[in-house]
Amino acid sequence: MPESITAVEIIRQSHQGISIKPFIVRGDDGASYFVKGLEKAGGPALISEVIGAELGKRMGLPIPDWKLMHVPNELISFSAIPNVTDLGGGLAFASRAVENASDFSVSNINHTPIDLRRRVLLFDLWVRNGDRCLSERGGNVNLILDGSGSLTVIDHNMAFDRAFCCNDFMETHVFRDCRSFFRDLVVRQEHMEILSDAVKNWGTITSLLPDDWLFRDRDQIDLTEPTVAERLEMLEVFKDERFWGEL
Repeated sequence: MPESITAVEIIRQSHQGISIKPFIVRGDDGASYFVKGLEKAGGPALISEVIGAELGKRMGLPIPDWKLMHVPNELISFSAIPNVTDLGGGLAFASRAVENASDFSVSNINHTPIDLRRRVLLFDLWVRNGDRCLSERGGNVNLILDGSGSLTVIDHNMAFDRAFCCNDFMETHVFRDCRSFFRDLVVRQEHMEILSDAVKNWGTITSLLPDDWLFRDRDQIDLTEPTVAERLEMLEVFKDERFWGEL
């Protein structure tokens, strides 16, 4: 398990997020983080965050560094911030805050490097993340721009969705216009290798997950939905031609 940090100040609850609104928390390393607690998010969502962040980074996506964060009970008890008890329940997922961040909008799409747009589309299809929607009418895009205007990819608590619908995904994804790129067989082969390399160290990735996210009792039976084993089965569909046919 990775070394954890400890919360020293709960600053406020973020306005970002639809299903789970994280808290902005300062850690004992001096940095600020967007933090999701086990009490509110639940183990499966936090597992999706870690696996999504780790796989995305291995694909070369600009995903903020993350850490496990211990939020002391006394820090929660003495806080007057609404909903602060959502941070309880055990180790929390903490994504490092991006300084001077701004919202990503439709006007930013064409200013984003084409290769990065393609990789984000492929990544979201691969991990079954339908939570990257954007159109002229708005949406929940889970992308931000850093201080220099470069893309940052965030929020993967909705990944590994058993009810994932590829047709809906392709109609609403922010980078849906990139799908034709993957119809080239040479391109498919190149990206199949990228996905293979990303998932190669699956055991290393899953070793980062705290037991209290995974197990509900002392028998240590994985009762999360989906289980870690089922998540790996979902990912391994990239070896099947039908997966690439969805693009």
